[in-house]
Amino acid sequence: MRFLIPLLVLLAACGDEFTDPAEFDGEPRCGAENYYELLGKRASVLDTIDLPSTARVLRPDDVITMDFSPDRLTIDIDRSELITSVTCR
Repeated sequence: MRFLIPLLVLLAACGDEFTDPAEFDGEPRCGAENYYELLGKRASVLDTIDLPSTARVLRPDDVITMDFSPDRLTIDIDRSELITSVTCR
């Protein structure tokens, strides 16, 4: 019984996930939805578009800060140089 209560608390906390990574409180903050068409494309396409000044492009093994900023566009690139996610964080 004593393990049941912490488990229920943990499961309840999992229910507050966002449906869209670009939305917080139902409102897009960083404009990530405007860049969803980049998903799956080569990273070189980023050289041809203007990104917000607060945007960051992350590659594997990049050293980054762990601060959370819902106004910051974050684009993740995998080892094969493909864009794998576009989020606000």
